[in-house]
Amino acid sequence: MSKQYIDENEVRKAVSIFKKDSISGLFEVRIASKSKKEPTVGYFTDVNVMLEKLYKQNLRGKNVYIVMNEINKACYAKTARDDFVQSASATGDKDIIGRWWLLIDLDPIRPTDTSSSDESVAKAKEKAQKVYSFLKQQGFSEPVIGFSGNGYHLLYRICLKNTNEVNDTVKRFLNTLNILFTDDWIKVDTANFNASRVCKLYGTLAQKGSDTEEYPHRMSRILSIPKELSPIPIEYIQKVNEIIPTKADTPQRYNNYNGEKFDLVNWMDKHSIQYKPYSTSDGTKYILDHCPFNEEHTGKDAMIFQGNGGAIGFHCFHDSCQDKKWQDVRVLFEPDAYERKWQRQDKMMYGHFNRAKKHEPEPLHPTEQNPIWYTPMDVYNMPRKEVHYIKTGYTGIDQKMYGLKKKGISVLTGLRSAGKSTWLSGMILNVIQDGNIVGCYSGELDEQDFMRWLIQQAAGKNGVEPGRYEGQYNVPMKNRELISKWLQGKLFLYNNNHGNNFKLLCNEIEKKIKEDKLDLVVLDNLMALDIDDLDYQKLEAQKKFALELKRIAKDEDVHIMFVAHPRKTVTFLRLEDISGSGDLANAVDDAFLIHRNNEDFKIRSREMFKWKDDHIAYSGTNVIEVAKDRENGTQDWFIPIWYEKESRRMKNSLAENIIYGWQIDIPKETQTEPEMVDYLDGSEWVTLPEEGDGWDDFD
Repeated sequence: MSKQYIDENEVRKAVSIFKKDSISGLFEVRIASKSKKEPTVGYFTDVNVMLEKLYKQNLRGKNVYIVMNEINKACYAKTARDDFVQSASATGDKDIIGRWWLLIDLDPIRPTDTSSSDESVAKAKEKAQKVYSFLKQQGFSEPVIGFSGNGYHLLYRICLKNTNEVNDTVKRFLNTLNILFTDDWIKVDTANFNASRVCKLYGTLAQKGSDTEEYPHRMSRILSIPKELSPIPIEYIQKVNEIIPTKADTPQRYNNYNGEKFDLVNWMDKHSIQYKPYSTSDGTKYILDHCPFNEEHTGKDAMIFQGNGGAIGFHCFHDSCQDKKWQDVRVLFEPDAYERKWQRQDKMMYGHFNRAKKHEPEPLHPTEQNPIWYTPMDVYNMPRKEVHYIKTGYTGIDQKMYGLKKKGISVLTGLRSAGKSTWLSGMILNVIQDGNIVGCYSGELDEQDFMRWLIQQAAGKNGVEPGRYEGQYNVPMKNRELISKWLQGKLFLYNNNHGNNFKLLCNEIEKKIKEDKLDLVVLDNLMALDIDDLDYQKLEAQKKFALELKRIAKDEDVHIMFVAHPRKTVTFLRLEDISGSGDLANAVDDAFLIHRNNEDFKIRSREMFKWKDDHIAYSGTNVIEVAKDRENGTQDWFIPIWYEKESRRMKNSLAENIIYGWQIDIPKETQTEPEMVDYLDGSEWVTLPEEGDGWDDFD
């Protein structure tokens, strides 16, 4: 009698997806009826048994759901074992032993106990596409896409314990999406955070209210299944949560504000920022007429929001604004808003000395214009030197050292397979992303191999596709072309066919710096260069090598980084282990050591530094060590980084997903999105299908 309410193939598919990695294979199916408060519950381990019992139920006017997460196998001993029992005990949060799924439900806003109109369904689809694109931008892997009969589901695979911390993280995640995406038509259902949450059992009819032509009942189903169901690490979820701050922005008294709650509306009005307010359960968001950082970002692309507790956040959906926060918006209008008190005082005291002190010419006494000995007041009255730094994109280095100082040189070393070249190429991309121009000598890789590696890192996890072999990932041709065009004029690679003589290379480096205004020069590596012309003694030649690089860096206002291999060592790798003399390490301004976080690294670091097992350096897959920082005196500073196999990136955090310039605001006509392929092929989907590809066929 219930066959008209069930699509058996879809039901089987849904159960197989939800319980794919289940330990016990146990699942609960729940039948809800508007007229009865207590649902009908059934516990099963066999989909055939479940379907047999489901067909016997009267499903008229009822909706069928499934518990998504891993149920304690002891629940199989409940009354509703292998059958549906009305008002039986259902699964509670404490009965969940593991969380497999993160459900994002984009549901049309409508009166209670009614189905969605076709117009609402279309808007829900559009909203699902926006949420999907946003999360992909944050580094999320592909979700299962479901149609509930009234709205759309994005089901992301997770693998997390059922803890209060995870529960709070998921709850905050859904609240964040709610603030970002809920509008007058479509809401993000924030109730789906708890562990025992149910999801529509796809393949059953959605029956809310009366079945009318304008608000019809529709069959739910799965629309897309990715080829690989990769779990989303919790760090990615937490990164999205950080978009909505939890602490209020409290202006300081020396900025002419008191310590009370910041008046955001007054501030926006004062600075003529046009906005439209929109209230949510968590606070108020203000949709801006245009983004403060780019007036072309209009519509609903940019927003400022203030939580009920006073915390303020900013978000723009364009790639070029992904790193912008509320503090950046405020500084745009109030440059000194976050300056420390001493910085403000320093500016007031010394700002008028920033101009060069003028001296009357004294042709008879030229040494007085350029004295051999300065007095303290001579130095005090000098204009401040302009110091320029190149940001590496690695937070631990840029915050501690401000980046790579121009007019300086640095060395990078590490044991074999520690990740020197991988880290270097990622750093090169970050430097280019920040607006700098780079010249590179790669003595051990030819130009095609070098670019292949660099392009894969620029493409990122979501810009590659699985190759023929396990662990292999390739960049599609169109993406390779876009990345190469983005790098054009920003990266110059030395042609190894012209040899490796260091003196000749230096001449070409200086020419290139002048011609194309290079900011950074990378030499990988010292051992691949012919430096015999500098001196017949190897150690003296290496010293002269470093001094020549220092001269070029100072004269041409660039930073030069070179790679040097270490000597074989049986102890923990240190700076003095660089192949050659101590003069090489002494000559450089900065020195970086890269370590692979393996068992040998842990054993030797514990021996040397007496670290405990929970030391932060052990949290990453690799470690960058600042072994020398001439300007700030930093040494023995260990920074964990994470290697990502799909992109070959070395990342600041597990959840980091840098959007490089080739992806930023790409004109629509140049974007490439593979066609949607039916999930029965097992093919991976990249974009939600357009109308006519299965979304609107609900008969």
